[in-house]
Parts: sequence; structure tokens; C-alpha cells
Amino acid sequence: MDQRARYSHTLWQAVATLGNQRRLAMFLGVSEEKLAAWLAGEELAPLDVFLNSLDLVADGPYATAERPIRVAVIRERT
Repeated sequence: MDQRARYSHTLWQAVATLGNQRRLAMFLGVSEEKLAAWLAGEELAPLDVFLNSLDLVADGPYATAERPIRVAVIRERT
């Protein structure tokens, strides 16, 4: 399976998790048209979209349409 197909497959699983394409587009902060292009495999979704979709799939039935707040700490090298 190539990268575009893998991303598309994961996005479809995220659609199934949230219930429809509109909800996933809202969750990802993208237009429904852009999402449709990624789902059809016409364009490769950005890495952050793929990773957010994986998070949704991993959350399964506990996933919500709200985007969780994430914080990363970057430590300075000494």
C-alpha cells in the first residue's frame, strides 16, 4: 500500500469514527472539498492531518469532534 492509499484509508477510518465527513473536516480545520480530495486519494494529506486521524481512530468510540489541547515542551540543550 503506498503512502497516499495508507493516508486515505486512515482518513476513512476517522470518518467512520466521527460519523461523517463534515465532522472530520471540522475536527481537522479543513474544507470538506479538501478532505474529499484526500479521501479520494487525489492529493496526499499533510502529515499532521494523518497523525490527527490516527489519534481519532485510536480513540475509537471515545473520540469527540472537539480538538484536544496538546502541549509540547522543548528543552534547551545545555
